[in-house]
Amino acid sequence: MTSWFLSDLHLRDINERNGNTLLRFLFELNTNPQENRLFLLGDIFDGWVSDGSAFVLQFQPLVDELTKFKRNGGEVFYFEGNHDVHIDRFWTRLHGIKVFDEMQYMQIDGLTVRMEHGDYINPDDEAYFKYLSIIRHPFVEMIGHILPSRFWQWITLRQSMKSRKKSARYAIDFAERIRAMIRAYALKAYGTKPFDILVTGHMHVFDDYTFEVGGKKARSINLGTWLEKPRVLKIKNQQIEIINL
Repeated sequence: MTSWFLSDLHLRDINERNGNTLLRFLFELNTNPQENRLFLLGDIFDGWVSDGSAFVLQFQPLVDELTKFKRNGGEVFYFEGNHDVHIDRFWTRLHGIKVFDEMQYMQIDGLTVRMEHGDYINPDDEAYFKYLSIIRHPFVEMIGHILPSRFWQWITLRQSMKSRKKSARYAIDFAERIRAMIRAYALKAYGTKPFDILVTGHMHVFDDYTFEVGGKKARSINLGTWLEKPRVLKIKNQQIEIINL
């Protein structure tokens, strides 16, 4: 079994380069779905709220390939990001794809892997934590399910235009500071519960960091963003590989 990890694609249009890249990747996985496991670590789309039909139509080919992969025996685990929220209404209820909104530990090829979107890597981002508390509030979730998907599509498109510019500049100007945050978070997470590998996203800066605690080595990998370079993490037979698509 081969495990694949993707994060922060921020797809806005199926015809974007990264939309085509993901589609080709899924075509390849669908040649042998039962031998592959897929972990989507959030912000796969630049906007997706609830089970909205507008989002399904917008990304229909990708939806078709993902659901085909699951239906034919592939495993899919979807972690909500800050751009794809309350999505279990579509992916879980309609297609049986597990959705998580917090970190998970899994045993993969004898390795303890902790995986998450990475919401809490920057402990000082109070504005972001406030945003999370609002967007994940049960009342807001209810509103998310009620309002028409075309409204959310319009909102997320406007927000993505602002977010891309801001996050790209921040990642460039503060890359080393962000890497320091990612590594500090990995050490803190390890102190909570040891792991062999921590896989995160969200910060839009790729980082591959190996550290040692009490004579035991562990590894933290932040996948960065496809807006910079389309990359995936592959784990097979305890071998860890970063692949640029």
